[in-house]
Amino acid sequence: MKISALEFSMAGDKYLGRSYEEMDCQAFVEKCMADVGYRRDLGGSNSWYRECMKNGWVGSPEECVKAFGSVPKGALLFILEPVGPKTPAKFRDDGVGDATHMGIVTGRGDGAIHSSSSRGCVATSKFKGKTIPNGGWNRIGILDVFSYGVEGTAGTSGTATLVPHSCNKSNRPLVPPSQAAWDEEAAEEERITGRVVAETGLTVNLRKKPGGALIERIPVGTEVDILDYGEEWCKVRIGKSEGYMMTGFLVTDDSEGNSEFRVQNSELSDQQDEECFVLLAEVYEALRELCERIEEKIGKG
Repeated sequence: MKISALEFSMAGDKYLGRSYEEMDCQAFVEKCMADVGYRRDLGGSNSWYRECMKNGWVGSPEECVKAFGSVPKGALLFILEPVGPKTPAKFRDDGVGDATHMGIVTGRGDGAIHSSSSRGCVATSKFKGKTIPNGGWNRIGILDVFSYGVEGTAGTSGTATLVPHSCNKSNRPLVPPSQAAWDEEAAEEERITGRVVAETGLTVNLRKKPGGALIERIPVGTEVDILDYGEEWCKVRIGKSEGYMMTGFLVTDDSEGNSEFRVQNSELSDQQDEECFVLLAEVYEALRELCERIEEKIGKG
């Protein structure tokens, strides 16, 4: 008999505020699993991500919605990043990446619960069924030991074939989450917001399409609604304007450990380009005058 994912999604509430030193992200998830009768110790978030690949399903939040209709309560949340120096050696060469953090989808309140190193305790964070850019939740893991259907009626609504994914080694049916497992209307009302950031300059360009015509220049610090996330470009809404902004110029408050801006791109606005040319012209003029004075003094002996 499968374990209720809905019950699992609520198991962590009693640990809110528990110290991260006492219970890190993996230990928190495993404790919640043990509380609903499933006991495993896999040694870290990377192992759990690969467990989902082997015995379940993995993919982005958007792929999960496409495959199952929603992101179900009780699904595992991961932050998957490129392999780096801190990636454990045994996970560097399998082509999967580095699952640096994990948590649980609650489907209520902020939408996620996890043991946060940046906050130092078990806490909630925002997750509304969409990828959170720049260090936020970007992968979903579904384990086939859990039932993601309505409590007491799991398996009565048929099965759904999983959408194939490059990281998914298994492609077998799972019980799809029911309408009751996720409040679609409430999810639509929630917003994923971000802020405009830049290392240089006061504005960032909003464009009609990726790399397309300029709509307007958005001041740094402006709050935006993130409508669609991409590795390079995000579709955003600012007031009544919708357009595309480079992902590197956006940051969300929900990114794990994101106390500083993570700027990865260097697109300059037209105004910034003009300011650079003016500055270069002034430097050239100053150098020219200096050279004339030097020549004049040399000429006088």
